[in-house]
Amino acid sequence: MIDFIRKHPLPVAGVILFICMAVGLSFYGARSTDILNRSEYSAFYKDIKAKAEDGYFTDQSVLSGYITSWADEKGLEYTIDDSGNIIFIDEAVERKKNVSPTVICASYNYETVEDNTRLLTSAAMIAGTDTNAGRKTVVFVNDKQNTGSGYRHLSKKLFKNKAKVIYMDYASSAYMSNSSFAKKKSSISVKAGRYEPSCDSAVRIHISGLDSDIIGTGITKHPDPVSALSTLLTRLKSKSAIYQLADFEIGTNGDMYPVSLDATIMLNSYAVPSFTKYLDKRIKAWDKAYGGDYEELSYTYELIEDPEQMPQEAYSRKATEKLTNVLYTIQSGLYKYESDDSIPEGRAEGDVYGINAVTGIRAADGAIVIDIMTQAYDDEYMQKIMDDNAAAAELFDCTFTDGESVPRFLNEKDSLYRTFRTTFYKVNRTISANTVLTTDSDNYFTPCSYLATKNENADIIHLRLNSDQARMITNTILCYIAYKGNMLF
Repeated sequence: MIDFIRKHPLPVAGVILFICMAVGLSFYGARSTDILNRSEYSAFYKDIKAKAEDGYFTDQSVLSGYITSWADEKGLEYTIDDSGNIIFIDEAVERKKNVSPTVICASYNYETVEDNTRLLTSAAMIAGTDTNAGRKTVVFVNDKQNTGSGYRHLSKKLFKNKAKVIYMDYASSAYMSNSSFAKKKSSISVKAGRYEPSCDSAVRIHISGLDSDIIGTGITKHPDPVSALSTLLTRLKSKSAIYQLADFEIGTNGDMYPVSLDATIMLNSYAVPSFTKYLDKRIKAWDKAYGGDYEELSYTYELIEDPEQMPQEAYSRKATEKLTNVLYTIQSGLYKYESDDSIPEGRAEGDVYGINAVTGIRAADGAIVIDIMTQAYDDEYMQKIMDDNAAAAELFDCTFTDGESVPRFLNEKDSLYRTFRTTFYKVNRTISANTVLTTDSDNYFTPCSYLATKNENADIIHLRLNSDQARMITNTILCYIAYKGNMLF
């Protein structure tokens, strides 16, 4: 700057003004990319994390009350719709009334709050920060049991004009996406009458103490009470034992993992020692695999030999074997691309294209019904999994029924995608020259599919936060809302 002044002499007042403008611009530029109040972020995060770890959030209303109490303390205005969605709206400042509105959506679910404390903190900070910008809407969406009810019932009026919509969630890796899987429900019905048992002994099995979670690509690592029952029934069949299912109750949890099992299996006394020995091994295996993550895990059994305590009715041996066969064939798991598949661009052999999950088993009139929730890359791959499930039902003379479906999410607009990626770079490049926000495609279902139905002109992306980049992404979102990509440098 000194050399510039020497080569271009100016009046003293002009020099002073030039220097002040340069310093002022530099200072303003620094301030303009640091909107997040980090002390407030830390305070909210520490408090909600401590409460989550202490088991404070015992149901959905407690978590909802926590969010609204925080908003009341901050003096923030909000509304709660009939579906329990908590909605914060900042109307546009006068000079930015024509700027495209921004909508931020984040799920709240008391069962997953301990894993999502940073997500909820980020959403709260975005709701509570004055960006002095265009219309900003932040929605804590009531997603109890991950059924999507809160998303389905969001008012279309929240997604005005060509809204820019950001759905946020949280996991171990941070990235940005503009596509995710379809979802479909189906069921298999096994004809199953109840009769006087033909077996002389019974074993009652009990599994509890499991936390539920969103069904995703980690399905093969999650403890599954349905698979546990299937394993026991399959064991008896493989040993050619005579057995019957007397009763069962699966702790179903909407579109999340089941949480418990109570079942009574009848068998003849000669097969009991071998079966209970196998049960002991299964219990040890479960404790080794899951005991460290689930402190209250309980996997126990009780042998019943007293005739007066025996079940008076049971499903027929034929029906029980059919159930065994179907459960063995359609167990929860992942579908992956093989070499002869028409693999989409950006995907590779071995990548996940589908998730098949048994979400519950229930007794119906004259039948046992297996409920299934499937996620898949697109309609073609969804049909492949549906065909497998239908074939399993047909093979064992059962009835397959198609249920509700939700299409995949695919946003072919690139304005928000490109602008947010550029904003992230500009806001965070001073932190590290290598700071980047990875872009990827979701290999699971997201609520973006529901959001896409609210306004066909909406531009939607999915942002996944993680512990390393949650605050960076939160600050970037605030900068995006404030400037819509019109950064100073």
